[in-house]
This record gives sequence, structure tokens and C-alpha cells, in this order.
Amino acid sequence: MQNINKKTRAVVLGGGGVTGIAWEIGIITALLQEGLNLADADVIIGTSAGSFVGSALASNYDMKKLYESQLIPNTSEVNASVSSELMMLWLQAFQYGKDNKKEIGRIFGDIAKKYPPKASVEERKLVVESRLTTSIWPSKLKVTAINAETGNLHVLDKDSGTTLINAVTASGAVPGLWPLVNFNGIDWIDGGMVSTTNAHLAASYDKVVVLSPMPQKHGLIPSVEEDVAEMQKSSSVSLIVPNKDSILAIGKNPYDPTHTPASAKAGFNQGIKEAEAIYEI
Repeated sequence: MQNINKKTRAVVLGGGGVTGIAWEIGIITALLQEGLNLADADVIIGTSAGSFVGSALASNYDMKKLYESQLIPNTSEVNASVSSELMMLWLQAFQYGKDNKKEIGRIFGDIAKKYPPKASVEERKLVVESRLTTSIWPSKLKVTAINAETGNLHVLDKDSGTTLINAVTASGAVPGLWPLVNFNGIDWIDGGMVSTTNAHLAASYDKVVVLSPMPQKHGLIPSVEEDVAEMQKSSSVSLIVPNKDSILAIGKNPYDPTHTPASAKAGFNQGIKEAEAIYEI
């Protein structure tokens, strides 16, 4: 018989580039040290950077070992940055799409098709493989990606008819930086281009922990703070965003792997401080 009093739990891991990966790993490892294992959640929803971290967390990988790996720069990573031209195209997507998430996603899809990526498909595959700790889809992991043609946000899982490596590569396929990813007859782009965190996907859960390395609001789309405020009307939700020390460690370019060690350390230190608030939910 199902226990109707049991509280359902979700963890949401947002996007934030290679530095966001390191920061999230630092937070999670610190919380684990303080006795809070986010892997115990019923579902783990990962977007972009969060899909990589989520794959490790959902598969019960040794997070302390993963944290230690972040303290050594990954030579497989590609150091990239967003040009002023590309940034303007991103901003225009929000201007033209207004509050229509699907339309904004479609515009980002057009950008991905027209703007040359900074790495080839083969180079990007090597980066993804170097980040993943497993090739097996964990049953509790869900990964977001956007259909580049329609702009629709999709939630992928082990029953979506594709591999974990395909799903996380798609979830992190930033238009204008990384190449489109094709599977199931669809071209995919980064699941965090419209909403960096997609926290709303966990709205039906009783207790939710949200990690958002990039909480900035874009255009008319609700920010992660606004999503969480709405969710808190019916759920217990804890949101963690970078504090001042973490912001400094992450730097201005989330795609710069040389900031990975500092971002991981800052995340760990912040996670120790955040543990008490997480305990409360």
C-alpha cells in the first residue's frame, strides 16, 4: 500500500557552463559532507550543465571523487566565449519572442543552424565523454533539450529512445558555441536557452532543492526566483544561487575551464553555509 503521507522530493540542477558544473558539484559535495544526500531525491532534473552533474548524482557516483576531479583543469575542455555579435542575437531572441517560450526556443534554433559553432561534432563529443561518469541512463534522471525546429522544450529520460550521451550533449548544445545534436530525427539545442534552470518542471513535488548557477532574468521569461516563488505556494522549495564569493570565482565567462577549480571550491564553501537551510525543508 502506498504511503500517502510520504513527501515527494526533487532536485533541479540548472545550466551555467563548465564553471556551473564545478560550482554545482562543490555545492552537492558540501551538502553530502553535512549529511544531506541530494541523490536520495525521487527525481533529478538536469538542464545543460545540470544534466552532466545530474547524471553523476542520479547514478550514485562518488561525488567527493568528482569534486576532487574538478580541482584539476580538464584538458579535454574547449575554452570558448560568447562574442558580442552572438550575444546580440541571443538578446534579440528574447526581444522578438517576448513571453512566448516556444517562439524564443525556435529563434535560438535558427541561430544554431546559421551561426558556426566553435567546435566540431567530434570535438564536442570528446568533451562530453570526458565529463560523464556513466553511460547508463539512471532511472530517476530527466534531462531537458529544445527542439531546434519547433522551439518546444522536451524532457528526456531513459525511455526517450536515445543514449545518455546524446541527451546530455543536446541539453548543453549552446547555439553559436556548440553544434546541433541530432537524434530521433530531430535537431536539438541547449535546454537552458529560454529558462536556464526550468525549475517549473518540479512544481508537482512536495520538497524541491534548486541549484541555479545562472539565475539572471532574460526578457519577459520568469526568472528562477519567480518560478520558485510560484512553486512555494504549494511546495517547500530551497533555491541556491551563487553568493558573492562564488560569483567572483566563476568569473564573467562560464565557458572558461580555467575557472573550474575556483568555482568548485567556492561552491563547496557556499554549500557548507547553505546546509542548514536545506535541512529545514
